[in-house]
Amino acid sequence: MSLLAVPILALLAFFLVIINSFVFYILFFRLQNKIRDLTKKVNATELFISELQLDSDILRNSFADVVQENEQSRAGKLDNSKKLAQSIQTLQRHFNNHEEIINQLRETQLQDIQGKDSQNQDNQGHNQFYNRAFNLAGKGASIDEIMSECDLPLAEVEMLMSVYHQRRQ
Repeated sequence: MSLLAVPILALLAFFLVIINSFVFYILFFRLQNKIRDLTKKVNATELFISELQLDSDILRNSFADVVQENEQSRAGKLDNSKKLAQSIQTLQRHFNNHEEIINQLRETQLQDIQGKDSQNQDNQGHNQFYNRAFNLAGKGASIDEIMSECDLPLAEVEMLMSVYHQRRQ
């Protein structure tokens, strides 16, 4: 009966490895799609920021022109001076609004990038548990030691031990 149990356990371990590999492949594919989507969003955001900066430059130039005209016409044209002051205020409001939008878009872009980094770190941390468990098995650690060191359930440690022993043979 024990001779029959070994192939069954090996087959079970093999299927667990296949299932685990399939799950990791799916997670990797999803993460790749999310990164691709975030990259598209970042590119679109960068394009939008560039357009806003161009608009901001145009507004700055317009503002400089208005200020220059205001200084030239100050000599005796009080009505023109009031109209120019209103135009300047309008341009300043537009300029400030554009600056706020640019800052908000930069913050959003930074948050997206930080989100990608944290997802990559989470995936790497999960793989480190399995690598550490495999290394401990190589050093002859017991199942209980591996479970406590790597915070893995009994079934996963048994599967890892089985795979480790199969590779040694």
